[in-house]
Amino acid sequence: MRIRSAGTAALLALVVISPMAASAQTVDELITRHTDARGGHEKLKAIQTLKITRTVATPFTSVKMTIFKKRPDLIRWEQTPQGQTVAVPRAINATGACDTNPGTVVARPEALANEAREIDGDFDGLLVDWKAKGHVVTLEGSEARKEGEPHKLKVTTRGGAVRYVYLDAKTYLETRQTGRVSLGPDPKTKEMRFNEMAFTYSDWRDVNGVKFPFAVDEDRTGGGITQSFAIYTEKIEVNVPMDDAIFALPGSK
Repeated sequence: MRIRSAGTAALLALVVISPMAASAQTVDELITRHTDARGGHEKLKAIQTLKITRTVATPFTSVKMTIFKKRPDLIRWEQTPQGQTVAVPRAINATGACDTNPGTVVARPEALANEAREIDGDFDGLLVDWKAKGHVVTLEGSEARKEGEPHKLKVTTRGGAVRYVYLDAKTYLETRQTGRVSLGPDPKTKEMRFNEMAFTYSDWRDVNGVKFPFAVDEDRTGGGITQSFAIYTEKIEVNVPMDDAIFALPGSK
């Protein structure tokens, strides 16, 4: 009769269990690692404003873009198409969101404005402080995930928008984000239109102790259009003084 000591049995249990325990990570653990990889919660929150200077390249032309962001959810884009000197503004603030077409200001419906505020206006990204924002985050496909593949998180925002966020298995930085974006009803059919969006993030660099992606590839399909953009970031400036007035909706008084 073979007898094992309690210590031996415990050691064998650890040998069997530890590989699984090491590979299993909860949503909270993954997001903590992501936040730490960005620079940590304290350094993220120390940044109150961002000014981002970019070039957006398409197969046909390029656009100079300056983005202004201010906590908690103010954002303004100034786009200057190639060969032009006048910037075309877009904005999101606490009361709404709108785009500027040539000579026309188009206000987004309230539901679209809320979606834009939750996602585009989010200062730190969807994952940071997700519980306080009222989002729901779940880990997708962990059982079938192969070693080295990114972690896939499903984010359902407080307003109901769904995004899939992919975190690098080693760095825990975001590599990709996908989801459906509401475009509003078709003017003729009144049916709701959507874009399927995919963003790929790379070239993460340190700015004031916080990491940002300096290269972003964007693909849009559906909604009657298919477009691809390569976005190059020239400069990111932090804590630049910004008056709330610059985030007023174009055409508002």
